[in-house]
Amino acid sequence: MEKTLQKILEKIIPTKQEQEKERAIADKILNKLKKKGVKPLLVGSLAKDTDIRGTKDLDIFILFPTSVSREELKKRGLEIGKGLFDEMNLKYEIDYAEHPYVIGRYNREYTIEIVPCYDTPKKKSAVDRTPYHTKYIRGKLRINPELKNEIRLLKQFMKGAGIYGAEAKVLGFSGYLSELLVINYASFENVIRETAKWKFGECIDPENLWDDKKLLKYFFPESYLVVVDPTDKNRNVAAAVSRDALSKFILACRKFLENPSEEFFFPEEKKINKIKIKSQIIEKLHKRGTKVISILFSHEKINPNTLYSQLRKTDDSIKRQIEHYNFKILKSGFWTDELNKSVILFEFELWKLPDFERRTGPRVDIDIKNQENFFNKYKKQKPYLENGYWVVDTKRKFTDALEVVKKIVAEKKGFGKDIKDVEKFEILIDDEILRVDDEGFLRFLEGFF
Repeated sequence: MEKTLQKILEKIIPTKQEQEKERAIADKILNKLKKKGVKPLLVGSLAKDTDIRGTKDLDIFILFPTSVSREELKKRGLEIGKGLFDEMNLKYEIDYAEHPYVIGRYNREYTIEIVPCYDTPKKKSAVDRTPYHTKYIRGKLRINPELKNEIRLLKQFMKGAGIYGAEAKVLGFSGYLSELLVINYASFENVIRETAKWKFGECIDPENLWDDKKLLKYFFPESYLVVVDPTDKNRNVAAAVSRDALSKFILACRKFLENPSEEFFFPEEKKINKIKIKSQIIEKLHKRGTKVISILFSHEKINPNTLYSQLRKTDDSIKRQIEHYNFKILKSGFWTDELNKSVILFEFELWKLPDFERRTGPRVDIDIKNQENFFNKYKKQKPYLENGYWVVDTKRKFTDALEVVKKIVAEKKGFGKDIKDVEKFEILIDDEILRVDDEGFLRFLEGFF
């Protein structure tokens, strides 16, 4: 394993030239912001020296005193960010987290985020913790500088597994979380060995801020992994990690221990033959004997983080509504080119139902009023008794899943905010979805089926 890890490090440690260039750009921006009379701070991987070669992200926070209102912080943060990029003749866009911030592109190579936050240990907003995260990690790495490369190994391993990043697209492990895991377990290899033994609900408290770790699963009941934030004992750094991302990480660690190889860090992306893949997908559809109903739509460019959140929300809403009418979905998923085209698709195990269904009403030995209400509602259907319950055979509202999908799309109930604004949705059946002639989409379908 040691030789493999050394080879990986040779590929991922930033070159001296790369680091000098990035720090020069960061210093240039920090100086420009200081001249505007604000207090800027470089945070993120570059500030902690845990960045990976080729990563071109600069995170700069603007610290405001707590006397500034939240609305004023948002307003001034945007003004300063936009003003900076206008002054530098750089393109930028607005992104949203706890509050809006500005992302600029430098030489089409670097992504620069200008994020406003409060300069306070009391943390008035969620992003206020970030400067303290940077301070905490830098302090730990000052004591154990050898952990920097251990962190780089873990980040690249997570990238290879497709689980690096807490954003809506990935729902995986943030950079800060990966740093905490290495600090907690003291090396990349230890992280891998311990993670391979994890179960859902694993709790980690790096600074032992909780007297009884058993309480953590009750304090964070909806989390599949709990890692207590050393700067805030009431925050779970792993809150964004989905069950799927955690499962992939555990499995990747087990497989790596069985056979350590560079492929885990740099998985080969095979070139695809569109004609061949389309043919294979059609063949799979016929063999599976299921029904696929897809919703294709075009939209204005939406911030990716917002878009993925809304696609997930819309997918979940449509699924709930379909299942309300007793149709059975085998699986669902969504894809987007992150520009102006998205697809939500559902594979049905049961998509046709009989004209009639049985509905069970109240028991005979309970409140008579409920029985009367049920009987009056279904009087024409002639309710009858079975095993002590009133039951009725009534005509279904929908017998074909396609009709339900059409209704849902027309009403847009529970859709994401921007997806609700879409004027036209195209409903495609089975292999009609292959009209979307996009290499990324074909890769998605290849994994979906």
